[in-house]
Amino acid sequence: MLLDFICGTGRRGASLCGAVWLLAMGLYGCGGEPQVSTSYGVVAGKRDGNVLEYLGIPYAQPPLGELRWADPEPPQPWDGVRDAKLKGNACIQWATGIPAFTPNEDCLTLNIWVPAGEGSHPVMFWIHGGAQAAGSSNELQYDGRKLAQSQNVVVVSVNYRLLVSGFFALPALGSGEALSGNQAIKDLQAALRWVHEEIAAFGGDPGNVTVFGESAGSTNTCALLASPKTHAPQRLMHKAIMQSGACDTLGIMTQEQAQQEGMKLLAELGCLDAAEPLQCARALPIAAIRDVIKFNLFSSFGWLLEEWPFRPGLVVDGDVFPASPVDLVTENRGYDIPILLGTNKDEGSLFAGFLAHPDDAGGYADFMEQRYPGQGDDIVALYPFADYQNAGSAHADMRGDLIMKCPTLNMARRYSAFNDVWMYSLEQDVFSVVMEVIALGFKKNAPPLGVFHTADIGYLFEFPLLSAILTPSDRTVRDLFQQAWGNFARNGNPNGDGVPVWNAFDPALNNYLVISGQPENRTDFRQGACDYWFQVGYGF
Repeated sequence: MLLDFICGTGRRGASLCGAVWLLAMGLYGCGGEPQVSTSYGVVAGKRDGNVLEYLGIPYAQPPLGELRWADPEPPQPWDGVRDAKLKGNACIQWATGIPAFTPNEDCLTLNIWVPAGEGSHPVMFWIHGGAQAAGSSNELQYDGRKLAQSQNVVVVSVNYRLLVSGFFALPALGSGEALSGNQAIKDLQAALRWVHEEIAAFGGDPGNVTVFGESAGSTNTCALLASPKTHAPQRLMHKAIMQSGACDTLGIMTQEQAQQEGMKLLAELGCLDAAEPLQCARALPIAAIRDVIKFNLFSSFGWLLEEWPFRPGLVVDGDVFPASPVDLVTENRGYDIPILLGTNKDEGSLFAGFLAHPDDAGGYADFMEQRYPGQGDDIVALYPFADYQNAGSAHADMRGDLIMKCPTLNMARRYSAFNDVWMYSLEQDVFSVVMEVIALGFKKNAPPLGVFHTADIGYLFEFPLLSAILTPSDRTVRDLFQQAWGNFARNGNPNGDGVPVWNAFDPALNNYLVISGQPENRTDFRQGACDYWFQVGYGF
């Protein structure tokens, strides 16, 4: 075998093996494991079928000690070969007790799935969701192997700072520096810079990067699209896919509002009156800081934004965002970046299910007025009790519009004035054991799960628990998702092989593709309801 001859034995053989095979597109060491040489050192991954996996690669230094809340710094180089067969730590977040979420501040890593064989492949850069307060690329549902294999693309997933680690702003106190917040967005930009500089060695095309994400990951995709720092001095993204979230889905804070959140937390930590408040907070165990916030993963689904004990979100800081991300992203700045975006039919079921709802129409009207003062009558008129299974179902429909659908429609309408847009609505039910267990916590008169928030993820990544129970209609939806997303990553247009004709978005029609077992183009997406929310304001 040629490989045996080149590798041979002894120092000369090993040197020849390394020189030849680390530079080859297959990138294998003598033992058969795939290896890639980066600017920081060599990583050794593994083969899984026809896909090469490189997991837990650092794209920045661990944000520990003085680097807590600081801008991300490039990773330190390493000697020898770094094992890249296991995913890195999840970032600090809600205390969920779920193994994939075991938190650690040393978490700024990414994962790469590469289709075996030569070529320069489109890159799809995935951002997980979790309300900016939870989630991890470690989750089984985000395994990029099948998408990489079916679409011949390089898939990258990333961990980034969350909750108080990722969105902490302070004025300058004592001798400490001011913190502008947006640490999470800066992490994502650092990861994209790493991809820009290193992905070619893995077989990816740094000139064709699609950023895509779901929920808060979709909000952060929008944020990256909005931030001038994503586009200069290097152009770090070329296409965007936004699944169930827009820039303003979780609200946008001024610098003053974000600093008030930070000061409130400092007071709760007992650091506000310290001689050096920032140093005091940096010296505390991160778990102690997280635990002060008392976030609960499931009950928070029913909260309004002002009810959150700590508000992680985008900040107009004059740096990452010199203006509101909504305004920045909907101005024509000549980036020529097409977007694909959409929502799921029953987005609101998770956000209404954890609240108890009344039994009758009168109680429903009272509930809406109490929950949304001054808007109760309008809401009842837009979402009449008689049109729904129960009050929880009506509230879920309203919450889906308020949080997901209307922000998405607004983004499509404004962005389509100067760039290509395609919009969808997922309307295919999917069974999820995990979601059924979560729904056991739903309260009185809760809505059915339906096509719930996050239902799209199972079709896109086709994680194993779903694969075994797919119906023929489910497989149609899975294939459409994967093929359309792959087409878009390659060409900036979801149309092509395996996808029915998908008309580009026209703001005069508010048109979209229904993704189901029988996909079809429709018009007038949530027209009447969203017209109302555009007037009075929407968001979490």
